[in-house]
Amino acid sequence: MTCDVGSSGGEDLTYIWYKDGTWVHTGKIYTITYANTWDSGNYRCQAGSESSYIARLDVVVGPVILRVPLNVHEGDDLTLICNHHSGYKEIYTIFYKDDSVFSSRKYTFVLPIGIVNMGDSGRYKCTKEITLYKDATFTDEAFISIQELFEIPKIKVTSYPVVEGDEMTLTCDTSLSPLRPRTQLKFAFHKDGRNVQGFNSYNQYGVQSAQVKDSGKYSCEVTTATYSVRKRSPEKLVEINELFRNTRIRAIPYPAVEGDQIVLRCYTSYSPLRQRTELEFAFYRDGRNVQEFSSSDQYGVQFAQLEDSGNYSCDVKASNVKVRKSSHFIHIMIKELFSTPVLNVSAIKVLEGDAMNLTCNTSLSPLRQRTELQFAFYRDGRNVQEFSLSDQYGVQSAQLEDSGNYSCEVRSASNISSNISKKSEDAFVQIREKSGKHTTTIIIVALLVLLLVVIFLLFKYRHKLHWPTIGCSHQQRGLQPKPQISSTYAVEESVNDTEVTYTNLILHCGPQGSSILTRVPEVTYAAVKCRKVPY
Repeated sequence: MTCDVGSSGGEDLTYIWYKDGTWVHTGKIYTITYANTWDSGNYRCQAGSESSYIARLDVVVGPVILRVPLNVHEGDDLTLICNHHSGYKEIYTIFYKDDSVFSSRKYTFVLPIGIVNMGDSGRYKCTKEITLYKDATFTDEAFISIQELFEIPKIKVTSYPVVEGDEMTLTCDTSLSPLRPRTQLKFAFHKDGRNVQGFNSYNQYGVQSAQVKDSGKYSCEVTTATYSVRKRSPEKLVEINELFRNTRIRAIPYPAVEGDQIVLRCYTSYSPLRQRTELEFAFYRDGRNVQEFSSSDQYGVQFAQLEDSGNYSCDVKASNVKVRKSSHFIHIMIKELFSTPVLNVSAIKVLEGDAMNLTCNTSLSPLRQRTELQFAFYRDGRNVQEFSLSDQYGVQSAQLEDSGNYSCEVRSASNISSNISKKSEDAFVQIREKSGKHTTTIIIVALLVLLLVVIFLLFKYRHKLHWPTIGCSHQQRGLQPKPQISSTYAVEESVNDTEVTYTNLILHCGPQGSSILTRVPEVTYAAVKCRKVPY
């Protein structure tokens, strides 16, 4: 028998052997030269301060012996040998387990059982007929206890309880039989029945930053290098505690109208295990970031506009670990403080001199009925009435220059800095002249023309009283256009040396060398020579 201490032992160790607790030998190897029945007993050795487990030795009397390994572990390849004294001829051999025939092969003394497990433990025996005595059979038996190669593993979690973001390590804990300390084992891990780490020599499975989704029922499996023995641990529920939870977003006030100050706040609940965790918050509208991560759990809009409407949410994350959570969406609809104004005109076409009234119509939100509004009016883009509480603009006596494109603008009187103002569509107003005035103008112009004609005629008549007027009223074919003879020339002719002056003489132009005699009752006019006189 050899006392084996493995690779950790040294030659300087002292080995002591004990049988049934009594010292029997000193040295690493203990040899019994001639075994006898009194050598049966429980043996153990001690090397230095460590002691081995007990090994049972049985020395039997008889021609047949059943030889089995000293220590049989699960996963071992077990073979039974039924020996007899040399010099005797074997007739047949039968093997039994718990008094039942285990093998019907009669003509072999070796029985390979194969890989055994804990269920193969029991009382084995062999019956052999030999030629020592005719028709004589001999039996030997041994109780074989299949020892556990390693214990059923257990899952251990460090550290526990686990909070989001913590490093989580699972250990598959088992122990080998002291008689097989060098057995190589492999480990695998499962979560909710699904493999998360395949077989390897490392008995740990780690999660760098645990998340809630890592919660579940974990188990591990241990096997030998040849996979002859496999054992699985009971499932262990591992629950990852939330670092913070119930992330939600709220808006104050709600509902809101244009110009309101809106404050959105991101709420969350800290884990009792990590009350001092530093958190950061970010806000989103319609999935787009409107405020980056910061220590503030609020996001504000100073003066809300219609375009600030949308689906808002917030994200929360821990500053020192990779834990991030999103809130649900909250829909915020910014309602109009007042509607887009409409400019009403008393009449699109206004006669000159008439009164013209314009009204700027709008309607307040039911949520802000007491809001005071201010109104301004414009013509062709230029202000004609500054902002005031009056929603009307009037012209007492419209003039042509009052024509143009009119519009109005409305703003909140109580919150001017919010820049909430709305402008109406343009409305064209035309100022027309009155028809009576036009007629009067025509009459005045006609009278002026008539007056000028009368003045002209009077002036002309005055000249006819003092100077002869000579003119040509005939136009010969082929001649130049009708000539005019200025009335400033007098026609004089001497008759019998008497000077005769003709006044109001009408002459007609004819061909050169001809004469024209015109007779008028009681007056005879002499023919005179006609010549063309330029103006």
